[in-house]
Amino acid sequence: MSSIPFPSMPSEAALHSIREDLKNNVFRGVDGFLVKYFEDKSWAAAILNKMHDTESTQVVGKLVADVPNLVDLDILTEWLTRLQSLFFAADPLDFHFRIQATTATDSPFSASIYLETPDGQGVAGSTRVFGEYHHGSAPVAAEDDSGFQRFCLLARQVFKTQSARLFLHAFLVRGMTLELWVFDRSGAYSSEKLDLAQSPHLFVQTLAGYAMMSDEECGINPFVKRLGPRPDGYVSLDLDDKLYLRPEVIAAPDYLVGPGTTCYVASASAVGESNTVVKFSWRVDQTPTELRALKRAGERNVWGVIRLLGHRDLGSIAGLRQGLQFPQPFVDRTFSCVVTAPLGRPIQKFTSIRELLEVLCDLVKALRSLHIDGRMIHRDIALKNLVITSQHGADSPKGMLIDLDQALDLDNRRTIEPLVGSDGFMAIGILSWRPHTYRHDLESLFYVFLWLAIGNDREHDDAYGILEGLPKTSRLWKWCSMDFYAAGQVKAADMSPEGFLGILHEFSADFAPLQDLAKKLHELIFPVRDGEIFTGTETEQTAIERLYDGMADAFRLAAITFQN
Repeated sequence: MSSIPFPSMPSEAALHSIREDLKNNVFRGVDGFLVKYFEDKSWAAAILNKMHDTESTQVVGKLVADVPNLVDLDILTEWLTRLQSLFFAADPLDFHFRIQATTATDSPFSASIYLETPDGQGVAGSTRVFGEYHHGSAPVAAEDDSGFQRFCLLARQVFKTQSARLFLHAFLVRGMTLELWVFDRSGAYSSEKLDLAQSPHLFVQTLAGYAMMSDEECGINPFVKRLGPRPDGYVSLDLDDKLYLRPEVIAAPDYLVGPGTTCYVASASAVGESNTVVKFSWRVDQTPTELRALKRAGERNVWGVIRLLGHRDLGSIAGLRQGLQFPQPFVDRTFSCVVTAPLGRPIQKFTSIRELLEVLCDLVKALRSLHIDGRMIHRDIALKNLVITSQHGADSPKGMLIDLDQALDLDNRRTIEPLVGSDGFMAIGILSWRPHTYRHDLESLFYVFLWLAIGNDREHDDAYGILEGLPKTSRLWKWCSMDFYAAGQVKAADMSPEGFLGILHEFSADFAPLQDLAKKLHELIFPVRDGEIFTGTETEQTAIERLYDGMADAFRLAAITFQN
């Protein structure tokens, strides 16, 4: 049993973020909740037997009687200790409660309660279940209540540290009302409200149930097998081969609802060199776009794109929610594991500017091969989807394309394609809802270079993270907007000959010597025609080759001549 002081309140920006995250994805009082998670379980009878056992009657009676009187941190801590001793003294489970006060001493008492295992921050994580206890508070009336949003923020924090888990149990006590919740990648849903004034034993019964749940019942990803006390584990796509996961995560989302893409470093042996990536994600499309793209890239010998080593679909939101009755349809997602190689460094982790220029040169070549050889375009060229690889041969790429979730098959395009891309990196034409072409991938790669040159940020792989380190006067702030048309207009102005001078003036000191390179790239991508920059796409083969070759040569020559 442990406790820590109460934290600061979340910012309005954080509360707004969780509101948007869960918008139209919260369901209260879902039919079948208690049967699915608590009543139809092997351990349910064991809990009831313990509560009615003659030797336990007095202790159980005291626990139940004290439910309305948990008025401060010390009393709650002592109460949870008694509960744990009663149910698990003879056969103790490997868990503990961590309690975090969330109010000052002169306010009505509130606390966060975490049921944890000693796994630390490994693959399985440490939090199994979390909850909030608010003594004397009224029940939450609506899902836009700020208190409920703070509760959901805690769920998102747990998912951020255990982003490959399937779902998360949680409970919310306000006064004498108990709500049981489950969070997953399609939202949140709850049981009916339980009246603890009439049935205080339900709080005891619920916490005991959470503690007795198996890993799978708690929502821990069963595909990751544990290695005894080690914080990491392994996955196996077949009976013979294992891929050992390292504890560190190389990609994890900071949202709750969505694909939840999570990437681990892995190797073929427990102590071997890490050389592969294991990616878990929840896709909406039943036909996996990335798998098709990676298979096609392999079959057509596309250069500079990660290789697909294996894949397996592991389940779905519909499967997890089976047996529950929802008042309206929810977003179904398919959970999958994709294994790729090689392992790469994020592009912003370049060791020298010369290395970065060599990498960018190879990325132009990779986009050319994807387009010409693979008959595909990437459509989401951004910092997060570009890596630096360790070369194992003269012809192997230094820069490589990853994450082909949005790749477009040029031989099977739809009449209307969705707008896809990453904020800050989308081409002007895409922001104006034009069809995606090879040229837009190259324009986005140019923006990657500009973000690196201006921000010189070695940590963040997203535009918003980089912006936090830039002055509010930076032109890049207006490149990120949910008003895509406005963002496109701003970019078009900044890419005009006059506007681009202002962009060059923002280059960081390390990148200032590369302003001539930026001018050359700018001329290639935005030639001036009739007094206006050209943002369209030339389709003649000679024009296509001229743009690819011109950009690759510009980066290559700059790398040769640049002195770090």
